Amino acid sequence: MNEVIIDFSKVHQIKLFGITILEPSTVISSLLMAIVCFYAFVHLGRLARVHRMYSQIRYFFLFMGIATVIGGVLGHGFLYVTGQPGKIPGWFSSMIAVALFERAAIWHIKPLLKPKFGSWLGYLNYIELTLFFVLTLITLNFVVVEIHAFYGLFLMLFMIEIFVYKRKKDPGSVNIFIATGLGAVAAGFHALKFSFGPWFNYNDISHIPMAASIWYYYQGARHMTFYGDPVIEPEEIEKSEVEN
Repeated sequence: MNEVIIDFSKVHQIKLFGITILEPSTVISSLLMAIVCFYAFVHLGRLARVHRMYSQIRYFFLFMGIATVIGGVLGHGFLYVTGQPGKIPGWFSSMIAVALFERAAIWHIKPLLKPKFGSWLGYLNYIELTLFFVLTLITLNFVVVEIHAFYGLFLMLFMIEIFVYKRKKDPGSVNIFIATGLGAVAAGFHALKFSFGPWFNYNDISHIPMAASIWYYYQGARHMTFYGDPVIEPEEIEKSEVEN
């Protein structure tokens, strides 16, 4: 593993109760983004009981929230304690999150495909996640995580939802298109390292459209329709809860 050597004296920082926190603005913007993730996770609880497609989307938000907390706190704020390996749990959580949403999209399109092709997409999802886990451990490079996010959210999820929208005009797909566009904007800011200075750098700037992207993914989850059987209608869940 090739660990990057960082001169922490050149990283902007603050001391809080005698504790040094590196890149405090990035820690704050990461935690704010995590709040959006956890909000979505909590509010998708009832819908997750309808079908595993919704459940997997719901856990996308949980793991993405965990990833942003770990990334902000360990991967930035206390990087001088954990070193580069401290970023790995956050990176892994984000890759699991992407794979979960990808898998939910496979469930979304599966009833519209031949059974064998739907199963093949499911196996590909497992192979892809394993491969990127291994590459991340070998390289310790965030670029691998970015490539995985591009593959999962821009190629798999986005292309699947284009197909679903063409066939079904699913309203959830429209929100996912918007989320994908906002994610591309966030990736652009990060790749170009567009900054207003150390206290509002490219990490902080990219977190703004990224948080908006997560919000639209949440709206997409709320409005997606599952086209297979069996499906428990949300109204039936409410009725059973009242009866019990």
